[in-house]
Amino acid sequence: MGIPGIEISDSDFIKLSRLIYQHSGIKLNANKKSLVRARLQKRIRECGLSGFKEYHKRVLEDSSGAELIHLLDAISTNQTYFLREAEHFNYLMETILPRWQQSDDRSPKHLWSAGCSSGEEPYTLAMVLSEFYSLAKLRGKVKISATDINSQVLEHARQGIYPESRLEKIPSGWVKKYFQKGVNRWAGSVRVKAEVRQLVDFFRLNLMEPFPFRQPLDIIFCRNVMIYFDKTTQEQLVQRFSQTLKPGGYLFLGHSESLAGVSHRLTYVKPTIYQK
Repeated sequence: MGIPGIEISDSDFIKLSRLIYQHSGIKLNANKKSLVRARLQKRIRECGLSGFKEYHKRVLEDSSGAELIHLLDAISTNQTYFLREAEHFNYLMETILPRWQQSDDRSPKHLWSAGCSSGEEPYTLAMVLSEFYSLAKLRGKVKISATDINSQVLEHARQGIYPESRLEKIPSGWVKKYFQKGVNRWAGSVRVKAEVRQLVDFFRLNLMEPFPFRQPLDIIFCRNVMIYFDKTTQEQLVQRFSQTLKPGGYLFLGHSESLAGVSHRLTYVKPTIYQK
């Protein structure tokens, strides 16, 4: 017989969803109640608590903030793969990188993968840049920052180990060039090669917090993240992205996202691509 599930009342769901919204900007509607219940039951048992009411109290009373991070980790997990929404990487390769090469501006370029999840997006960026410039020429010329609110997926990202199924969209030549195939107990898995991993700096960042960048950025990828936010939060975030970009810098959104109805100062380039 399985362990019975822990039920979540409407009032406990509302309290937790308000807490999540306050600290992450993630808006959870009533239809996410079962997701919250499923994602948090294990943590509640690990803490030796009786239910969601006690868990909400624990998060509030933990002055270290560690339990809040556990809560946000549980809610924010999502799946991705390499070369997702390939038209963005094609635009980078065919339009942006040639412009950079022809420009007189030789300053180092800085790209940010905001909401990088388990790392496939920033590693894909590193590979695209390597295809254009070669790995040897990238050192000191390009910086890729990759952030996520979820500390668990960031640890996964730093390791750079993935099931082979995540590589289905990647050209076969790239697989040989940028990945090591696992053997024995690692059969069926691949690891991003060290020289590619070294191009990406992973660190935890809640997008509701101040951005840590001292200099303006050239490109921001924030794809399939804003769908979790309400319009007010989206507007505030886009405004901050705009302030963080260099003049002429680009913002990439996810295929199901747009800035329609969101006040901003960016120029529409093509669906889900905007320029300052």
